[in-house]
Amino acid sequence: MADWKPGDPMRISLDVVKDAKVVKCNCGGAFFTEKLMFKKLSALISPTGKEELYPMQVMVCDSCGKVPRDMNPYDMVDEEYLAKKKISK
Repeated sequence: MADWKPGDPMRISLDVVKDAKVVKCNCGGAFFTEKLMFKKLSALISPTGKEELYPMQVMVCDSCGKVPRDMNPYDMVDEEYLAKKKISK
């Protein structure tokens, strides 16, 4: 790593990736599919003054079909599409 200079691609050791924690959905699912969700922006707040559709990339759990809460950091996905919260016992 001593030869690394700014602008060079970063190399991550496979040991670091192997030891990383697997991201899981609240349902326990660990596999996800990339999907697009569209948000409609009102003409009142649109930069063009016209109603616009904005595509939003989301990851959907293959097991339950919902978006994991951990993958919605800016609260952009509506509650009805989010995975249920885990219930503590």
